[in-house]
Amino acid sequence: MISTISQNPKNYRWVILFFCFLTITFTNGLTLGGLYVFEEEIIKSLTAITGQDVLRADLKLRDALTLWSTAAFGFFSGMLADKVGVKKLMVSGLLILAATFFYYGQAQSLSDMYILHVLMGLVLCISGMIVNVILISKWFNNSRGLAIGILLAGTSVGNGLFPQINTYLLTLGDWREVMVWLSLIPLCYIPFLLLFIKDSPEDLVKEQEQKTQEFSQSNMQGGLTLMEALSTRNFWLLSLMAFCTFYSILAMTGHVFLLMREENYAPQIAATGVSIIFFGGFIGKVLSGKMAEVIGRKMVLLIGVGVMLIGSIFIVLALFFKDPIFIWIGLALYGTGWGGLYTLIQLLTADLFGIIALGKIMGVINILDTIGGGLGPYLTGVLYDITQGYLLPFALISVLLIVALISSSMLKINDQEIESNR
Repeated sequence: MISTISQNPKNYRWVILFFCFLTITFTNGLTLGGLYVFEEEIIKSLTAITGQDVLRADLKLRDALTLWSTAAFGFFSGMLADKVGVKKLMVSGLLILAATFFYYGQAQSLSDMYILHVLMGLVLCISGMIVNVILISKWFNNSRGLAIGILLAGTSVGNGLFPQINTYLLTLGDWREVMVWLSLIPLCYIPFLLLFIKDSPEDLVKEQEQKTQEFSQSNMQGGLTLMEALSTRNFWLLSLMAFCTFYSILAMTGHVFLLMREENYAPQIAATGVSIIFFGGFIGKVLSGKMAEVIGRKMVLLIGVGVMLIGSIFIVLALFFKDPIFIWIGLALYGTGWGGLYTLIQLLTADLFGIIALGKIMGVINILDTIGGGLGPYLTGVLYDITQGYLLPFALISVLLIVALISSSMLKINDQEIESNR
């Protein structure tokens, strides 16, 4: 089947999309959503080792370090992707990912974990969203919105599945053993990347010793340089929206498990709360990419931010009125809205600024949004420790989403012009 598809680069691009989807699923699911279910056990373990209570803010600093290191490495990963190709970066990242999980099982302190989370941030740079969006943008010209939506749905699949998988694995062994088991996943997956991933349609053509100049030329796009993009209003509005929404989603996903455990939900039910956000994200990501090409990018973007905001308001109401119905509705809306706008952020980056310097531009936006993403779980933990509750930190999320809605409404997006430039 693969050999038949590979006869035509236009068909093989779906093979590329499939393996990029799996890569995103593993890298995000392992380093982000899947780790939340270990936190109770880690707190108990470190408290027993040190003889001191572990504060939530100190624990959640791990999440912030993951995102901040992603910000630090993001620009350089975009440059490297343009120079050495995506495939080498993806394989390197998965090797690092396997090593971090193996050594996570040996960690004896928060300081050990902090170092490992910095490395996880590097993994997200060289094997995660940035390089995969770059690769998909090179392979897809038509149907780019749908392709990016499907790709980013992998983040929701990974972050939705791994909390459930890891919660089950914790019934079979302690958290340190489970970490070592999880290190085998990226190692087993690397051979498939080496076999199937191609950095561009041209690489596939060279291997086949064929000429497909028409397809290759259709994917060669112009666009803005990094400095030109930085001088546009759209760049900064898009970055502000990304900052606010990344803060909001990482704050929510980083604390919803602890929130639900505090409300006396069983671990598996609390893990389901995390999964609902990411499965909602899956739906939002898949639908939004295609809908952006049908009803317009700005409309889908505004709907995504609006739905996420409504979801956050429901969660705040759940905390205020202690009504469980509100929290389940809120989590579903929150994830679905996030999925829609997350796809649009990546799609608009490629559409508004072109692919000539896409790696560098995405790298800079990544610096800004991951600073927000890193602040989300950490500052939420600080506010929780101060107020001994989640009402104030989650109310702050709603305020930031209002800012995101305003900034997204100010973006200038001409769908007809974008389509005509393809």
